[in-house]
Amino acid sequence: MVRRFYASEDELQSILAGLKQQPCPQCKVVGALIRYGYLRGYDEDDERQRSTRARRVFCNNRKANKNGCGKTFSIWAVDKIRRLSLGTQNLWKFLKGVSDDGNKLQALRQLKCSISDSAPYRIWKRFERAQSSLRTALGALCQAPVIKSDRPEDQVVAHLEAAFPDHACPISAFQQTLQVFFL
Repeated sequence: MVRRFYASEDELQSILAGLKQQPCPQCKVVGALIRYGYLRGYDEDDERQRSTRARRVFCNNRKANKNGCGKTFSIWAVDKIRRLSLGTQNLWKFLKGVSDDGNKLQALRQLKCSISDSAPYRIWKRFERAQSSLRTALGALCQAPVIKSDRPEDQVVAHLEAAFPDHACPISAFQQTLQVFFL
């Protein structure tokens, strides 16, 4: 199976070099995957600067025997979140800030990033909607720690810390280990 996240440029080059030996995630045909370009998005530090968020891969159906399905998928940088300009480091700081203080807007302002004042509420809503999938995935890694808070969001933050104690950013470690998106 093709890895969906990479942590370093060397790891990305290794994944891309082995594409021809990997089956397509959609049609399972081996030998049809090719590089297809970049997925770019706005940088969290400068809203005018675009950065590479992922590499696109195409299942080639343009050959004479038309063996691929023609669909594409992305191999994402582990420090990026799909449909969110915040990176995993700042998202983790935001979640920790809200877990500690309970104030979403203040937690976002402490990041000193160029995101609107309505963004923390949308980000938090996405985090709330992902609770069941996050808890299921984290439950497979380790047992949930016992904490005093009864808010499920605080329990997920504590569970992330318990599952990845040696990582500076548990969200990146989550994506790298499980090969699924955090949000």
